[in-house]
Amino acid sequence: THEYEKFIKPSELSAWARQADLTIGELKGMSYNPFTQHYSLGADISVNYLIHTTK
Repeated sequence: THEYEKFIKPSELSAWARQADLTIGELKGMSYNPFTQHYSLGADISVNYLIHTTK
């Protein structure tokens, strides 16, 4: 039940962070493997991602 038009692109979130005078530390993709039940971080930010910022 996802609505694509509500998806916030990493570039949009990064721009908003910079407008708020935040410094972007890292932007990582996150994926889940249902077979191993483990999450992992990687370079693919196309669907799930995390962003680290500091003031």
